[in-house]
Amino acid sequence: MNTRTALAILITGSLCLGTTAMAQDKPKKILLDDFESDLSDWASFKADSNGFGQDDDSKVAITHEAAEVKAGKGSLSYSYEVTPETIRMLGLPRPLDLTGMKSLHLWVKCSHATAVVIALTESGGGSYQTSVTCDAGKWQEVAVNLDEFVLDDPSKDPNGKLDLDQIGSIQVVDAGGFLVKFLPELKGTRKIWLDDFEFSSQEAPRSQGLTQVTKVVPAFLVDNFESSVIRWIPVSLAFGETPKFAFFDLPLALDRDVPPLGGKQSLKFTYPRLGKKIHAVMRNVEKMDLSKAAELDLCLKTSMDGTFIVSLEEKNGARYQKTLELRAADGWKAFGLPFRDFKLAEDSKDDNDRLDADKLKQISVADITALIGGGEAQENRLWIDEVRFVLSP
Repeated sequence: MNTRTALAILITGSLCLGTTAMAQDKPKKILLDDFESDLSDWASFKADSNGFGQDDDSKVAITHEAAEVKAGKGSLSYSYEVTPETIRMLGLPRPLDLTGMKSLHLWVKCSHATAVVIALTESGGGSYQTSVTCDAGKWQEVAVNLDEFVLDDPSKDPNGKLDLDQIGSIQVVDAGGFLVKFLPELKGTRKIWLDDFEFSSQEAPRSQGLTQVTKVVPAFLVDNFESSVIRWIPVSLAFGETPKFAFFDLPLALDRDVPPLGGKQSLKFTYPRLGKKIHAVMRNVEKMDLSKAAELDLCLKTSMDGTFIVSLEEKNGARYQKTLELRAADGWKAFGLPFRDFKLAEDSKDDNDRLDADKLKQISVADITALIGGGEAQENRLWIDEVRFVLSP
């Protein structure tokens, strides 16, 4: 065999091996629906004082209006009313075998700023959920790993694990239905659009779950914002004769400004400092197993000097707080906040006066600068990244 022939065989063999490797690495997908043709089995449901059943007052349809389609020529349109005492939802009551799948991917658009809950419900009743905060009128990409879905009610699934071969149905729910009882201004007609709903054997960027601070120190990652999904909710409280709460009143965004040793994205919150008003972002952690949590770590950055409060709230409503002073000139600052440094808020009560890790419900970061007379501004920007609870070994 001469040199030229040997080289040709080597190159051909290498190309074959490369092609085989690429074929093996190509992820498998299950296209649930691209909404290009008929409605399939999607339908509207509701839960109220009479129980759970079909919702004849809502409308589910395929639309071909270009402004309401993300990809192709069709999307699903869901029209519904947000009213107290009734939770309305879009559902797909179809058994699915998702064996081998690792992530969910779809596009969602909402007529109103809100959070959308996506649930994978097993045939036995266990509901595994994730949520995504959506701006009004904008298509939002949702890419979530299936093992990042959390069980809503542990009593409904003894093994506490999402069994991919036992999916009985899928639900899509506007969180406004849960909040309208306390915020009547949320009442009204709304729409949700879905497009290109699929599952993949390839992982999505991981943004929550068990991880390590070091080789010997475990942690639970609340968010590193590497996914396209924003799970935090903007909230404000205006003080006056009657204090007024508002949810989703300002947009949140993923941003390329990141701390040293961080990833590729952080969360950016842009808001005004005007009058006796607090702006904050919060994240529900109620369904996470944080029973061994002993410290909260996070990175923060502000565009203007200010006073901020980091709060940890228990399921009974007790709030524990830590005040932080941030300077714009410092850039990103990393904080390690042991639970012993959090103090019970003055307007809060707790039977045991102790922050209990196994009772944590939510985390929030609030700017109180204007409230305490620190000066007003038309705009401040707050960045948050690398939020995690350090666990006891």
